[in-house]
Amino acid sequence: MIGYLLWIRMKGFFTGLRNPWKIVLHLVLLLTVYAYGRLFAHVINKAGNGEIETFSPEKMISVIWVLIAGFTIVKMFFPTYTPIRQIFPKYLPVPKFQRYLLSVVTELTTSYFFYLFLFLLFGCWYLDYSKYWFLYSCLTALITSILFKRILQYFIDFRLKRYSLIMLGITAILILTLFYIGNFLLLSFGYLCGLLPLLLFLIGFKLDCQIIESKKIDLQPITKNANVYLKLLINNRQARLLLLVGILFKSLLLIGDYGLFKGKGKHLFDGQIIYWMFASPLILFTYVFNNIWGFWTNVWMNVELRSGKSKHLINFTLKLLLLPLIIDAFITLPILLFTWDNHQFILLFYAVSLIFLVCSSFLWSILFPITINSYFQMKGSSSFVSSLSAMVSVIALSLIKINYWFYILIPLFLLFSFAGYRLALDVYREKKYQIYKKLNKGY
Repeated sequence: MIGYLLWIRMKGFFTGLRNPWKIVLHLVLLLTVYAYGRLFAHVINKAGNGEIETFSPEKMISVIWVLIAGFTIVKMFFPTYTPIRQIFPKYLPVPKFQRYLLSVVTELTTSYFFYLFLFLLFGCWYLDYSKYWFLYSCLTALITSILFKRILQYFIDFRLKRYSLIMLGITAILILTLFYIGNFLLLSFGYLCGLLPLLLFLIGFKLDCQIIESKKIDLQPITKNANVYLKLLINNRQARLLLLVGILFKSLLLIGDYGLFKGKGKHLFDGQIIYWMFASPLILFTYVFNNIWGFWTNVWMNVELRSGKSKHLINFTLKLLLLPLIIDAFITLPILLFTWDNHQFILLFYAVSLIFLVCSSFLWSILFPITINSYFQMKGSSSFVSSLSAMVSVIALSLIKINYWFYILIPLFLLFSFAGYRLALDVYREKKYQIYKKLNKGY
């Protein structure tokens, strides 16, 4: 039965490759894991050769364990919670152990596991020493984190017998022990630590046998009206993926800049034009928010039918922007304030660019809406005019770093922001019918 399940999943994978965009996506993912695997192997090799004094190879490998485990747990809840997939309902005459085993095998045959496994293989290939130990320990961390995630999901998805709380306590003690003395255990007991996934597997099976009934719950906020805009962001697959990619890409660049600054006292791109494009919240707008009604067409039509007032639409836009911009500020500002001495410039640049990009997004969403049909499309997720103007504006604003005379640009940008806001209110009355035509006919 397990062999047949693997055959079905493999057949489904190759059937999905009929779509050329899926082939491109898989190639991009393959190249990405190859690049990261080779990069981590290169860093570990340098640490082993003594070129990086602050980290030992063992320390670098333990960092990879933490990253794999942490990302696996976070993935369970973000961007949306995914319950345990039950292959067979409980009323079918399938043995409990076989049903549980098939559920675990399904978890280990996902794209997530496949590409992380490839990442480990590429890293193992380019390592100069401890190749098999690296592969074994990291694969153990990956399987352990997946099984621990499943244990947490049992308490979220199902009502269990009280006895199951003891199993959760045992699991928590094991994970905390591994977290605090993981290096000691691995170095002292070596390959015996591979028994930990087996132990978690048996605990998971015991919990599966303790299920009383499924919980009829939906992970909701405390109040009925709270987090409506969060749900709009999460439930829109295209916007969710683009925002996630944009924030992760920006975070990697800023973390790399922080590491470069601490190591050599320098900045990425020499702290020049391209650097400040990523230091601002520009990427959120060129990816998504310069085309708000293209992503949330149904919401726009709903608000338009009920009120038809542009102020209500702008109010909706501001509330939708709030959470992504807060996340961007929490990621960006601490790193910029730590790596640059001119805090006044950093705060003014970020605040003014934020105000300008928000106000101009109202106008671009009205003048140049684009239909969104897929995650990544050739025509882009926002218009070329809006993206180019936003980039040029941010570059122009970064000139205030060069000379204090350019601070005169700040009141000009604030004036342009207010003018863009007022123009959006006036233009909307004439352009709303053209928005409908563009979004529903795809041109």
